[in-house]
Amino acid sequence: MSILTTFFPLALSVSAQALAAPAPLEIAPLPSTPVIAPAVTPAPAPVFAAPKVVAPRPAPAIGAQSGAQIVKVQAPGALDRNAIIDRVAKAMSDTKTVQGSFTQVDPSGSPSNGAFYISRPGKVRFEYTVPEPIFIVSDGTTVSIEEPRRKAYDAVPLSSTPLNLFLRSNIDLRKDGSVTDVQTSSGSHYVTLVDKTGEAEGKMILQFRQSDFELLGWRQIDGTGAETRVQLSGIKKNVSLKPSLFVVKDPSDAGDDRR
Repeated sequence: MSILTTFFPLALSVSAQALAAPAPLEIAPLPSTPVIAPAVTPAPAPVFAAPKVVAPRPAPAIGAQSGAQIVKVQAPGALDRNAIIDRVAKAMSDTKTVQGSFTQVDPSGSPSNGAFYISRPGKVRFEYTVPEPIFIVSDGTTVSIEEPRRKAYDAVPLSSTPLNLFLRSNIDLRKDGSVTDVQTSSGSHYVTLVDKTGEAEGKMILQFRQSDFELLGWRQIDGTGAETRVQLSGIKKNVSLKPSLFVVKDPSDAGDDRR
């Protein structure tokens, strides 16, 4: 399996092997609380007063257009679905360059890690160091995948991968991505995306910190349910990055001095 389909299972128009992943946390709506009227104790009748016969009071008539209203109570400062999507897109668009580290756990449970670099628009570099060197690089047009130990190399158009969505200057997830679910839990927002073209099965669940919408990682789940988890750390935003990090070149060509 291509390392690109491991790291980004939606990247190619081919289904990668998948693993069953737990569905995103569904938060059941709070049950409505019935309003209980306080009990009213009738005033005692005067001493020696003749008993009164009290006719029952008829219930008020309810008009045809009247009806119970369900009032949705939202926590103070809570954002609705579209507001979360827009804030996520803005936070990503405002980050023009970023570097940091990542840890990945593949469907078999095997971990790997390395460093990543992003320069918008269109450029990214993932350097796997453990368990072996692997390089995924986009120069803004092409995404290359190099596995030096296996002497393997491949390249695909950036436009055919989900990287194209996240590397644009101005990101509009509501327009460009198929957002199927938005959840908030334990201090994070979870935004689920699918390939709206239907060519690649599976979904990507992005995790953003609730307080500042920083991307913390994601889960990639392919069409069979196989799951790859990626966690980001040590993130530095809007830093100076060397242009040489984003050069795509077939290593079989002479004079490859990218590293």
